[in-house]
This record gives sequence, structure tokens and C-alpha cells, in this order.
Amino acid sequence: MPRQIHAGYPSYTKHRFELCQDRRQLQRPEPSDLRSRHSIATAPPPASPGAQDLRMPPHTRATRRLPALLALAGGYFTVGVASMSVIGFAQPLTADLSLPPSAVGGLVTAFAITYALAAPAMQILFGDRDRRRMVMMGLAGVCLGAVLCALAQSYGMLVAGRTVMALGAGLVGPTVSATGAILVDEDRRASALATVFGGMTAAVVIGVPICSMAGIAIGWRGVTWGIAAIAVLVALAVRATVPGGLRGSRSGARVLLRMMVDRRIGMALVVPLMQMSGIFVTYALLAPWMTAVAEAGGRVLPETAVPTAMFIYGAGGLIGNALGAVLERRFGAVGTLRITLTALGLGFAAALVVPGGLVPLYLLMSVWAITAMSFMAPQQKRLVDLAGDRAGLALALNASALYAGMSLGSGVGVAVHGGAGPLLLPAASLAFVVVAMLALEISQRPARA
Repeated sequence: MPRQIHAGYPSYTKHRFELCQDRRQLQRPEPSDLRSRHSIATAPPPASPGAQDLRMPPHTRATRRLPALLALAGGYFTVGVASMSVIGFAQPLTADLSLPPSAVGGLVTAFAITYALAAPAMQILFGDRDRRRMVMMGLAGVCLGAVLCALAQSYGMLVAGRTVMALGAGLVGPTVSATGAILVDEDRRASALATVFGGMTAAVVIGVPICSMAGIAIGWRGVTWGIAAIAVLVALAVRATVPGGLRGSRSGARVLLRMMVDRRIGMALVVPLMQMSGIFVTYALLAPWMTAVAEAGGRVLPETAVPTAMFIYGAGGLIGNALGAVLERRFGAVGTLRITLTALGLGFAAALVVPGGLVPLYLLMSVWAITAMSFMAPQQKRLVDLAGDRAGLALALNASALYAGMSLGSGVGVAVHGGAGPLLLPAASLAFVVVAMLALEISQRPARA
């Protein structure tokens, strides 16, 4: 009997093997499905959860990365020029339409508030669309708004044009950041975001001064037509260099609310709100503050001092934009944010005791600019890591926080200037930076079990 069982065992095993083979054959997927499963099983994991819905083919990553990043930076350049150029040609604008100087502040505020509201709303409405198409749609909105401004014959039409520009910009800004973050591997993400946001820095350093000079040479309407042309050219560059098929995920209002009440993400968004508020308390009233400091030191501020300070601020911003990526690779996103906020706070503290000479003032401007712009890329990278597949919405909220900070800081600056005097503007700026540092630490606390 034992030999019979043993003799039949190979036949039994062979039968079981053939039966398993038949079952596998019946369950075998189609070749295309097999390739898909194989790619999922063997491909390396995405760089981060935020990259999960925005993969791109390997050949496009290698060959089109830098031109695409530069084109996306052009999108931020367009947003920056559209939002701040009105400051540069304020004098010819108000003279042409017989407006008071304070009217320009209303135009800046209209853009900032609209942008702050539009950025997350656009991600809710169009977040699942093709990223390249979204950027081009936004640039088309900027172009249309610029045309309306160029044709404006009244203050109301100017406000309407600025509102349309801000709606388009609210689609461009967060989308170019989210797209730039996925065009590169995770270890290069901070550098990519710095490159993209460098377009905003270039707008401050190059765009606004050129708009100021061009406003005198060709008039403010000519400058506004030029902004419309820039939007068209950048849209063509995006069409030519940014790969198609990069899609995000559309989030509803509930997702937006959950993200805002999430302690880590919500407090991470408070950080840029407070940081930008602190900067604009003093920056928005730079001329009165510099004049007061010079007079307190028994000096008269030259007419060229404020334009020179703004140029130095822009140049420092270029340095800070590049430095932020370097620091992030060395200390991580949170470590870099701690360094930049601490240095920014020390800069505002020093402004309270600075002597009235031009050199100390210019040094302070460079410190503010470098530390302020070093903050941007690490902040965006941190949000991408925290938000996962909702990175586009998180970056939109970050952009909203920045523009809301501009409005809040400017308003507080006006109140401090009228109540306590311009010399105490840096004290209010310092208070905002301290709150930003506290919010950063709160956002780092682990969630309760």
C-alpha cells in the first residue's frame, strides 16, 4: 500500500499543477492590463503623495524640464507685473484720469482681495483640468483684464479690469507652482519651486521698475497693453514647453474646509499670512518710514533713496530666492523656515534702533528681502508634502494667504502710521513675525492619538 500511494503521488501532483495552470490561464489579464499592473508593481513609488496624480512620462522629465520651469516662471512674472505695475505708473495714471493719489491703493487692494478669494475657488472649479490648459486660461484672463484697463476711461472700469486680471492670476499662480513641483524629483522640488517663484522676484526687480520708466515714456496705457502682450507670449511659451496631460484633482468646498481646519495644514497657512503681513506693515509705507528715520537722525532723505531701496530690495529678493532652495536641501523645509523667520524678526528689531544714514537703511532692506524671499520655496514645498494629492489646493490657499497678508499688513501699517507714527512700523512688523514663528511651531506638533 505505501508503494502504491507513493507511486500515485507524482500523478496526483501533476494533476494539481495542471489544474492550477488552467486557473491561472483563466484569470490571466489582457496584455495591456498586465503591462499596467506590472508597471504599478515594479515602478518606483512617487516622490511624494502630492505627485500621485501628476505623473509625467520619463522622457519629458529629462528633456523638457528646464524650459518648462522657465515658462512657468514666466507665468509668475506676468502675475507679479500685473499686480504691482500700477504702483510704478501711479503718477501718470492719476494725472490722466484726475484721480487722487490714494486711488492707486484701492486698485492694489482690489487685486489682492480678488486674488486671495479666486486662488482656492479656481482650484475647486478647475482643479482636475489639464494643468497646461489651466495656466493658459489664466493668462488669457490676465490679458483680457489688461485690455480692459488700457481702454478704461473711469475709475470703475479700472477696478473692473483689475478684478478680471486678478481672477486670471488666481488661476495662474497656484497652478504654475503645483506643476513645477511635479516636473522634478522630490530632492529637486525646492529648487524647482524657487525657479518658478523666481518669476515673481524678477517682476519686482525688473518688471516694476521698467513699468515705472515706461509709464513716463509711453504712458500708462501703453504699459498696460504691454502687459497684455506679455501674457500672450508667456501662454505660447507654456504651450510649447509644458507637457500636456498633467492633471490634479478637483476638491469641493468640504475638502477646502477640512484642509483649513486641519491643525498642521491650517497653522502652516497662518505662517505665510503673518509673515507677509509683517513685511507689508513697513514695506507698504517705506517712503514715510525712511523719511522719518532720516529726520530722526538729523538728515534729509534724498529723492533717489526710496527707488534705490526698492531696487536693493528686489536684488536681495533674487539672492534670497536662490538661497532658500540651498538652505532647504541642508536644513529641510521646517529648519529653513525657522532660520528665515528668525532672521527677518531680527531685521525688524534692528530697524527700531537703526541710525538715519542711507547705508544702514540699505543694509536693512537687503536683509529683509533675502530673508523674506528665502521663505517662499521651503514654505511651498512643505505644503506640497503635507497636503499630498491636494497639493494644488494647498498652494492656492498659500497664495491666498500671501495676498491676504499684503492687504492686512498694509491696513495695519496705515493704522500704526496714523496712531503711533512711522518710526514704530517695524515694531508692528516684528509682532507679526513672532506670531508666524509660533504658528510654525504649533503646526509641527504631532497629531493626538
